[in-house]
Amino acid sequence: MNGKIFQCAVALLGLAGVVLGASGPAFGDRIDAIVAPYVEAGDFMGVVAVQRDGAEAWVRAYGLASVELDVAHRPNDIFMIGSVSKQFTAVAVLLLEEAGMLSTSDAVGKYLPDLRHGATVTLEQLLTHTSGVVDIYSLDRFGLTGGRSGTFAEILADLGAAPLDFAPGTRYSYSNGGYALLAAVVERVSGLDYGEYVRQRLFEPLGMSSTAHDRPGAAVRGRVAGYEPWGRAGMSPVLPVAAGFTTGSGSIWSSARDLLVWNAALHGGRVLSEGSYGKLVRDHGNGYGFGISVFQRFGRPVIGHDGRVAGYASDVARYLDEDEDATIVVLSNVESVARDQIRRLVAAAVFGEPYSSPEPRRSFDGPAGPLEELAGVYSFGPGFEVSVRVSEGRLLARANQGGSSELIPGAAGEWFSRMLYATVRFGRDEEGAVDRLIWGSGEGSPVGSRVR
Repeated sequence: MNGKIFQCAVALLGLAGVVLGASGPAFGDRIDAIVAPYVEAGDFMGVVAVQRDGAEAWVRAYGLASVELDVAHRPNDIFMIGSVSKQFTAVAVLLLEEAGMLSTSDAVGKYLPDLRHGATVTLEQLLTHTSGVVDIYSLDRFGLTGGRSGTFAEILADLGAAPLDFAPGTRYSYSNGGYALLAAVVERVSGLDYGEYVRQRLFEPLGMSSTAHDRPGAAVRGRVAGYEPWGRAGMSPVLPVAAGFTTGSGSIWSSARDLLVWNAALHGGRVLSEGSYGKLVRDHGNGYGFGISVFQRFGRPVIGHDGRVAGYASDVARYLDEDEDATIVVLSNVESVARDQIRRLVAAAVFGEPYSSPEPRRSFDGPAGPLEELAGVYSFGPGFEVSVRVSEGRLLARANQGGSSELIPGAAGEWFSRMLYATVRFGRDEEGAVDRLIWGSGEGSPVGSRVR
C-alpha cells in the first residue's frame, strides 16, 4: 500500500503545483524531496502550499485522498483543520466587540448564566487559555463515548457543571473547552448558529467557498477521508469525533487555497480593525495571542497555529519579514505529528536555511518482553496521566481522555508513536518491575511514575 501511495505522490509532482514566483522549479524539487519520504512511510498524505505576498501561490498535492478507492489528492482538497479553527472563533469574538455587542473583558457568565464559574472567568481568559476551564477531552462524556456521541448543548452543560482546573488568570493550560464556550457566546450574542455566523461574516465575504463549520463525515465534494497511522507502515480510517466536541475549537473544514486567502486578508487589514488585530496577534503570555500562537522560527516572527483532530493534522504559519511576508500551509489526512517535521523543513527550504535530510522512520524490532507488564497508568504531574493498555497484540497509549496512539517497538528498548512522532521508554525499579514511562530519548525527558 505504501508503494502505491508513493507512486501517486511521484505521479503528481509537476502536475499539481504552481511554481512560486521567481523561485523556479528547483524550489518545488526541494519541497518534493522533503515531503516524499514521509509519504512513502505512510505518515503524510495531503497538500503543502507556500505563498509570498504579491506572488502566485505554490501548491502541491501528495499521496491519496482515499486509500480504499485509490484516489489521489488534488491541490484543492478539503481537510478538517483542527485547532487552526480557533483563530476564526477569536476573530468572531473580536468582530462582535467591534460592533459594541460584547467586551473581551466581560465575564462569560454575562452571556452564559448557567456556567458554574461564569462570574469569575472572562472572555479574554478563555481566548488565552488562562481561564481554568477544563479541556473537552477530559470530560467524562468524551471518555465514555470515545468522542462519538455528544451534542453541543450537552458539552456546554458538562463544561458548565465541571469545576475549574485552577483559579482564573493564575496559569496557562490549553483548553478546547474554553473555545467551545466562546462559540456559545458568539451564538448567544449574534443570534446566529456558530457556523452560520462565521459563514456570513468571514468565509462568504472573502470568497472562501471551501471553508465551513460542518459535521464531520458530511458528504461534501472535495472533503477527504481521515486516517490514523497503524502498525509499522499502514493506516486505518477513523470515525469522526462528534461535532459537539469540536465546535469553536476544531470544527472547521478548509483547503490550502482558502487558508492562503484567509491569511492574506487577516494580516492585510481586511478583516479586523487595527486595534482588534493588535489584540489577536499580541503575545498575552505563554506565546499565545487570541486563538493564535506567536513565536519565532529561524529568527523570524511567526503567527500561526497547528491542529490535530481524529484523522487529520494541519499547520498554518505566517512568517513576518521587513520586505515580504510568507505563508506556509501543511494539510494532511493522516493524524500524525510528522507534520511538525515537515513544516520546519519546508520553512527552512523556503528561507534558505540549512536543514538535514528528512528522517521520517525509525528501525522497528520485535517486543523485548510481554506487553502486559507495560500496561498501566503513569502520572506526569497533577492533571496529566498517560494510560497504556494492550489491545489485539498492540500497545496503545492515551493521554488523559484523548485518543489512543499505538506504540511500536524500536531499537534499544525504545517505542515509537507514528501519530505523535515521539519516542518513549519504560523504566524499571531495582527488582525489574516497570515503574515509570519516559517521554523522549534524551536526558531530561519528562518522566511519569506508574500509579496503577
